[in-house]
Amino acid sequence: MTIRLLTVGRIQPIFKQAQDEFIKRLSRFCRFEIIEVPDKQAPENLSPAEKEAVMLAEAELLQKKITKGDYIIAMDSRGEMLSSDSMAQKLQALQSNGHSSFAFLIGGSLGLHASLLKQADSLLSLSPMTFTHSLARIVLSEQLYRSFKISSNQPYHK
Repeated sequence: MTIRLLTVGRIQPIFKQAQDEFIKRLSRFCRFEIIEVPDKQAPENLSPAEKEAVMLAEAELLQKKITKGDYIIAMDSRGEMLSSDSMAQKLQALQSNGHSSFAFLIGGSLGLHASLLKQADSLLSLSPMTFTHSLARIVLSEQLYRSFKISSNQPYHK
């Protein structure tokens, strides 16, 4: 199984150690990588047309990293919220249905462009709260690791 987190922007240095730890832990269960694309400048006072242009530019960069056959899961506040057990079950079910390559998309500060949300096979929300993109990356990585531990009946999930 291959899991790739396609993210807009670089991780904040304070989160780098945690990211590296989950990359290492997940490598026991799957081929896991994080692919970053540069974010576009998005000052607070952008017009709706400027916001659309920023999101579209970031979407085009992410789109180039999606590979044929990827099951695309877009991280979005309007997505499905799953318990850890439910996420493990969902990933197992997708694998059983022949999916072996997953692309999780994390957008920039303005979120993901509508074109990527439409293209996604699934929308997933980590919480009704808003997280920095660096923190969302860590939380998602931890939940993926937890899912693998649950699925393989290994201790970790409490």
